[in-house]
Amino acid sequence: MQVIRQSQKFCPEAITFIRTLLMSAMKRKPGQIQDSQLCHFMELKALGPLLYIHTYVEEISPLDFLKLMDMPEDSPYFNSDCFRASMLASIIEILRGFVIAYEGFSSFPEIFLPISRFLPELAVQEHMPNSLQDKIKDIYQIIEKKAHEHHVLRRPLQMRKQKPVPIKLLNPKFEENYVKGRDYDPDRERAEMRKMKKLIKREAKGAARELRKDNYFLFEVKEKDKALLEEERAEKYGKAKAFLQEQEHAFKSGQLGKGKKRRR
Repeated sequence: MQVIRQSQKFCPEAITFIRTLLMSAMKRKPGQIQDSQLCHFMELKALGPLLYIHTYVEEISPLDFLKLMDMPEDSPYFNSDCFRASMLASIIEILRGFVIAYEGFSSFPEIFLPISRFLPELAVQEHMPNSLQDKIKDIYQIIEKKAHEHHVLRRPLQMRKQKPVPIKLLNPKFEENYVKGRDYDPDRERAEMRKMKKLIKREAKGAARELRKDNYFLFEVKEKDKALLEEERAEKYGKAKAFLQEQEHAFKSGQLGKGKKRRR
């Protein structure tokens, strides 16, 4: 509980578990559980009132958890009303600690009012010890008081109050004897700067245009040189091919080598 008080961390599992244990101390049939948030727990439907006190308990002793852990599972102490009364007392004290820890939460009524609804019925259960009745009634009054304080501080939702923002009006500016291309900006320095930017932009476009022309001219010159080289190569290839064809024809016809003298 000290860690929860310091961190202010909400633990819904612990609240639901406490709520389930308190409901298991009431003598109800499984079909009588109307809580929509707890109706899905099979423990309540199948096992019934685990912590319901059947006989009168004279004295409630605090639980020694170390001693309980050493006991066997089938120990008869776990089925005794003394154990049930001690368990209920511990649960009420733990619930009190959570109430104190979460008393600053704006959702305090939604957290603890579902538990406080059946606390009066739990307090008047048959064979409920007087000391337990006093503790249950005390925690019930604390929850109701703090929930009422939170409800008093709550205010209904309202629309945010904001002054209407006027629409910005712009008066049009007209120039008599308007000349196209002339800058009518009263700030001469800004006008000169705009004029220089426009001039630089125009010069850049002109330079890019000239570069494109030069590149196109160089490309045409390279293409012409390439075409001349291809033409010369084709002409040399044709001459060589024609010479080889003549030699082949002469060899096949027997004319090649007739003019040579035979060796003796």
